[in-house]
Amino acid sequence: MKTKTIAIVTASILAGSTLLGYVGTTWAGKQQQPPTQTKQEVKVPNVLVQKPQKPQQEKTYANDAFRNIGEVKLSEQYVIKGEARVFEGSYNYVVKQGSKVIAKGFNTASKGGPEWGTFSQTITVPVSKTAKKQPLTVELFEVDMESGKQVNKVVVDVNGKGNAKQNDAFRGVKVASAKLQASVKGEARVFEGTYHYAVKQGKTTITEGYGTASIGAPEWGTLNQTISMDKGKVSDKQPLTLELFEMDMESGKATNKLVLPIR
Repeated sequence: MKTKTIAIVTASILAGSTLLGYVGTTWAGKQQQPPTQTKQEVKVPNVLVQKPQKPQQEKTYANDAFRNIGEVKLSEQYVIKGEARVFEGSYNYVVKQGSKVIAKGFNTASKGGPEWGTFSQTITVPVSKTAKKQPLTVELFEVDMESGKQVNKVVVDVNGKGNAKQNDAFRGVKVASAKLQASVKGEARVFEGTYHYAVKQGKTTITEGYGTASIGAPEWGTLNQTISMDKGKVSDKQPLTLELFEMDMESGKATNKLVLPIR
């Protein structure tokens, strides 16, 4: 009878916590080779890690008399007047640039239908929301109570072009005034809290005046100024700038002038 010999050979290498080895088996003097080990490649899916974006901080301006002055915000303001004969005096409006809705709301005339009531609608639109080459229009209408649809609509070009609009619900509707508004906030440290401002386009002064901070020097007071200007005086050829300054009491000259771009 043949003798069966079983030999077990183990080799172990301890590296960290990993144990490798193989077992060989011999039958009737022949050694069987250990099975070939193949490495398995583990694919890690590509993961895109986005870095958190820092919020964009508004640029500020400062000198010895003014600090933390934010960027000047420019808006367009229109006043539309006319008469309306609508149910309970209520009407709606939508401001559009092309098909894009810029603003919308509702208001009330002085009287409800069937009487004719007067109305004056002020609309303020940030310039940052509009495109320079597309005209703005305002749609005035009433809403049908049963269907919820817009009825008796009139469309007004806010640039003031064309005649007054009218239909069964609105008449004599036109743009009564068109202005630009520049708004700025920050802090001022000026004598008795009084500062001066001027809006310029190149060397031309569009408007000028003065304002008052919440407290006078030597303390820092808050500044919150809105400046209105006639839109007809402003051209599209040159940028607007805002100058903040204080007046020297002895010489009458402007000092600590801070010049800001109007966007």
